[in-house]
Amino acid sequence: MGSVRAGLCAAAGLMAAACGPSAPYLIVQRPPPTARAVLPVEPPQDSRPSNDVEARLLAAHNAERATVGVPPLRWADNLEAEARVWAGELIGSNRFAHDPALHGHGENLWTGWGGRVWTPEEMVGDWIAEKADYRHEVFPNVSRTAAWSDVGHYTQLVWRDTTHVGCAVATRGDRSVLACRYAPPGNIDGRRAY
Repeated sequence: MGSVRAGLCAAAGLMAAACGPSAPYLIVQRPPPTARAVLPVEPPQDSRPSNDVEARLLAAHNAERATVGVPPLRWADNLEAEARVWAGELIGSNRFAHDPALHGHGENLWTGWGGRVWTPEEMVGDWIAEKADYRHEVFPNVSRTAAWSDVGHYTQLVWRDTTHVGCAVATRGDRSVLACRYAPPGNIDGRRAY
């Protein structure tokens, strides 16, 4: 991936050693081997991104969704608020793991460090890069590697039935964490992403 992504660890479950020899952050949880249950939750209300970073995160999602022919996502403040709490928790605790709470939404996580500013397009772009291993089959048989978690960020991003997203970035020192929440969630057994 070159030096641009040196020090980057995707939420796909790379072990801390794979993130570079000086990576002080520990991934404490891999995505579960089976899809999580869908919980009934109130549908999010449409809103508008409140700043340029949020607008660019939404645009990056929707650009990829357009390439596969699925409707664009709409921003939801309540999903952004959930994502902000979890991103802050991860930065504050120096951890990197999916939220164990049964919040009923899909979740994508990203982290990067190394004394540089990561653009919204680069962050979302790392999830989109999983498309290289994606197979257009029924979930969970969606990865050329036989591990759905290798493409799970991508499939959530393009999941046809997902209508809303909310994301937040938290930064401390030279580390940034992006958390995005999706409603309705994707990655549901027995269904296709699109």
